[in-house]
Amino acid sequence: MHDLPFQFVEWAGIRAIHQYLYPDIDTLTRNTAKADVLKAYQREKLKIKAMFEQVSSRVSLTSDLWSSCISDGYMCLTAHFIDKDWRLQKRILNFCFMPPPHTGVALSEKIFDLLCGWKIEGKLFSLTLDNASSNDVSVEALGSQIQLKGLLPCSGEFFHLRCCCHILNLVVQDGLKHIDRAIEKIRESVKYVKGSHSQVRKQKFLDCVKLVSVGVKKGLRQDILTRWNSTYLMLDSALLYRRAFEHLALSDSNYKIYPLAEEWDKVEKVLRFLKVFYDAHLFSLAPSIQLQICFSLVFPNVT
Repeated sequence: MHDLPFQFVEWAGIRAIHQYLYPDIDTLTRNTAKADVLKAYQREKLKIKAMFEQVSSRVSLTSDLWSSCISDGYMCLTAHFIDKDWRLQKRILNFCFMPPPHTGVALSEKIFDLLCGWKIEGKLFSLTLDNASSNDVSVEALGSQIQLKGLLPCSGEFFHLRCCCHILNLVVQDGLKHIDRAIEKIRESVKYVKGSHSQVRKQKFLDCVKLVSVGVKKGLRQDILTRWNSTYLMLDSALLYRRAFEHLALSDSNYKIYPLAEEWDKVEKVLRFLKVFYDAHLFSLAPSIQLQICFSLVFPNVT
């Protein structure tokens, strides 16, 4: 949870605290701590395997790849299913190292090995991935391998699902390119007034807010470059303070990177368009989204 190494149990300060709290405590070594963690993992794995054995429904999977700061590849495989008590369950099955090459064939072989380890290769319904070309090859190879034994329903017609959030992200990112310059100026403006090194800037901005009588209590948001929804929230919050930023540009000679009037107007128009996608993004995060969609399709006349 805190990204501490197993060696932390041997740190002098940690041992001193433990002995102060309980003088007769048995000290641990890094190897003992590692062994205890692995034992806990195996216990939890057995519980999930037992759960799968009792499940009569199909299991849907989601998977994605990440790269670490040193460019090591990692794969996450998550299972979604309905348990014997008709409750929607979600379990991370594996978060494991994925060595190169990350080709479609290599990915399919890795996923199949993981599925065999859990003994659920015969219970699959679908696999949801993003829209990378290697994933198309991966799903086709994996589906063909599983379908050799006729294990997929409907001959695998619904096996490959494309990630809705990833599609939304691609659409929105393409649209945001048309106002790149305006977004960059707003981003720098937010940084300018929220910077931790200058209380003077913050106070000047607050004075401008009072002067132009901005009647909102919502604070400014800083975005994360790789998350378009955070960019939407940043633009939405900054637009509320448009007049304050415009007044700051007149009163602070150090504030040089600010949006022009026509750029503010473009952002306002695009924001109305983005809200539809943002609402769709929030809906996709609902915990029972799968059940909602499935129920409405199977029972369209039931309210």
